[in-house]
Amino acid sequence: MAPANGHDLTALRVEKLLWRGRGLARLESGQVVMLEPGVLPGEIVDARVIKASKDFLQAEAVRVTEPSLLRGVHPCPHAALCGGSRFGMVSPETGLALKTDILRDALSRALGRSHGAELPEIGVVPSPHGWRYRWRGQIHVRGGRPHAMAHASNDLVPLTDCHLLAAPLAASMPALAAGLPDGRFTIAASPDTGQAATERDTILLPFSFPDFGLTLELPPSTFFQANWELNRLLVRAAVDALEGFDRVADLFSGAGNFALPLASRGRKVLAVEGSAEAVDTGTRNAARLGLASVRFRAANLSKPAPWKTVRDFAPRAAILDPPRTGAKGVGQTLAGIGSLKRLVWVSCDVVNTIRDARPLLDAGWRLSSLRLFDMFPGTWHMEVLMVLDRP
Repeated sequence: MAPANGHDLTALRVEKLLWRGRGLARLESGQVVMLEPGVLPGEIVDARVIKASKDFLQAEAVRVTEPSLLRGVHPCPHAALCGGSRFGMVSPETGLALKTDILRDALSRALGRSHGAELPEIGVVPSPHGWRYRWRGQIHVRGGRPHAMAHASNDLVPLTDCHLLAAPLAASMPALAAGLPDGRFTIAASPDTGQAATERDTILLPFSFPDFGLTLELPPSTFFQANWELNRLLVRAAVDALEGFDRVADLFSGAGNFALPLASRGRKVLAVEGSAEAVDTGTRNAARLGLASVRFRAANLSKPAPWKTVRDFAPRAAILDPPRTGAKGVGQTLAGIGSLKRLVWVSCDVVNTIRDARPLLDAGWRLSSLRLFDMFPGTWHMEVLMVLDRP
């Protein structure tokens, strides 16, 4: 039977991990229970039900009574309360192996019988660093001091350090918070110089791409991939996947993370992005670097009008890096652009991506390559690079 109320505890055995890091367990009745992230396969936990849905119960583990042999000591003193690194109790290598299993299971479910058999082997690219890898993050400021959001609540946890942040950014965090009012703010630092700033600062921070001979100058308020060292590998892999395609549409381009390296290799690039600030930043960097073969356009790709610009550009290939929520309708639109032969799709939520790409798969496009980049060690989050080819 299900627990009578949210105060009762039930012993559950975690069968496996599912998408978004949740643990799958079952009551004796067979009813499915989804456990909040932070549990490991094979563990027995005392759990409290926090929500009942039509098909499953949602629960949180109050204590682990029989821990997995994989479980170690979390290095962060704030881990018990903070929601930022729910898988920091395993080694980065173990975490990546668990994510690979999660990804394979999620893709098989999302693709279904019609396309699941076509799933290519998953390539895995580990992060150069398991901790201290983020050059960008968000903090909550209260009384001039940094805080993080507690797991599964709106409570704030005071921070003295954050093991996810790169050392220069973590060291600067207290001073950055001291100069901010109460609220949530982005803080960032340059991996080239270590200089740190907040989203309110008007300085430009350098971010280099040694493989392409480029250094971008980005304001702290503009989005960039926080794990910059792994981002360099991601960009190189994406550019290599577009070898031989002379006209490339970079959709949801941001400030040019892919567009500018592509242009440095002589490709003609149309970069389309909804954020005017990111477009201004990309345009400014292109001009400073002398990359005349790329042009940026500010447009909302959820609307039909901007797609005329994309069609008129007649891209031979496209790279997409949409937000975590995905890009509903984009698959159907892309399937109708006859000049396209290859898509390189960067996904931070592959379940949403498969939903969006299904019209392409149903039209015969083939998922020819799949790589998991461990962009966020210590968390269940992952970045996936997919290559789709027109039949």
